[in-house]
Amino acid sequence: MTPARLSLLVVLAVVVSGCGSLSLTAMHNPLYRASAHTSTITARATDTDKGVAEVRIDVTVGDLTACGGSGLLPSLIPCRTNATTQARICTFANPKTPVDCALNLNLGDRRLVTYSTSARNGSGSSASTGAVTYAAGAPLTQVTVSTPFFTITLPWETARPVVWHTGSPSGSSAPADKIDVGFFPDDDITNYRTFTDSLQSVALGAFFSTANQFSKNYSVWTNVYNLWAGPTGADGNGCTHTFSGGAGTISAVTDGDVILHQNAFRDCADIALGGGGTTQTTLSDASWVFTHESGHFLHGLGDEYVGGGNSSVSDPPNIYNSQAACQTSATALSINTAFCTQIGTTGKWRMDDGNPTTMEDRVLTSDWRTASAIAIGRRMSKCASGACY
Repeated sequence: MTPARLSLLVVLAVVVSGCGSLSLTAMHNPLYRASAHTSTITARATDTDKGVAEVRIDVTVGDLTACGGSGLLPSLIPCRTNATTQARICTFANPKTPVDCALNLNLGDRRLVTYSTSARNGSGSSASTGAVTYAAGAPLTQVTVSTPFFTITLPWETARPVVWHTGSPSGSSAPADKIDVGFFPDDDITNYRTFTDSLQSVALGAFFSTANQFSKNYSVWTNVYNLWAGPTGADGNGCTHTFSGGAGTISAVTDGDVILHQNAFRDCADIALGGGGTTQTTLSDASWVFTHESGHFLHGLGDEYVGGGNSSVSDPPNIYNSQAACQTSATALSINTAFCTQIGTTGKWRMDDGNPTTMEDRVLTSDWRTASAIAIGRRMSKCASGACY
């Protein structure tokens, strides 16, 4: 698998009116780059029945800044000033094969971009994607705070949105109905461009691809996850991961954080409903490793293999202290009690339906299975109800 070559198109949100089979996807490339660059937003529409008549991309671009936060300090979530809007409209003669509409943006430093797309088929039915906001260019590094008594310039950074599901970046705290995932460079990644390239590869493979079974859950629920890039200051080493300086400040406003590193050590994560973990970006299956570790630090799932962290705080748990506890849970979850299997000779039990599971089997054909799948489903249900945690 080569995640960097995966398609950059992902379903963000599709709303279809009328009858027909009109579908629409959109994505920007690169996901995030901390220097001036050309960003390409591509929308792809398909209607195998009526054909596609029009695709439209609406964009707002402005300056990334920090708004007023709590007290005298500005916000850690960015907002935008000096915004301008533009649109790209592509028309077609109702082809029934996929069509692309692209818009190139030349972006400088401290830019904040929001886009949404829409499409119309040959019979007039329409589809649209939800708004996505992302940052571009060198980040904000300082702010000026003014009061009736003094004015002071402070070193300051905001979280840098990579894929942020909002059309109104107003500096408010992260919404409760989204899971905010922060990516941070380990101190063994000395070039920030190397970090952002690695982030793109891992994120595309985990959230925006259906090429492998393990990523299909996150790709279906991609609208639930906001992805952020953080500054330097993180350090991972096995099960020890620290966030200091700017990284420590930004990690406080996300739900879960992953430290991307290059040097080889065993990746590890907190078994918690929100915490930290690591992923080695030079691995061929780095996106799978991230997904597995996120099962720990986002959903509280435990390892289901010998030698791992065989405990869980998920709902329901996927690790049990006895066969009886496993079977009782299986019955309550309408899962075959015969699936309850001891993890080696650890005295810990899990449910195994015989298929590869992402919390046990390091293969791209793995998936969330049995209790783990139900735990992920319950988390998504909570997000849909307005409170992921």
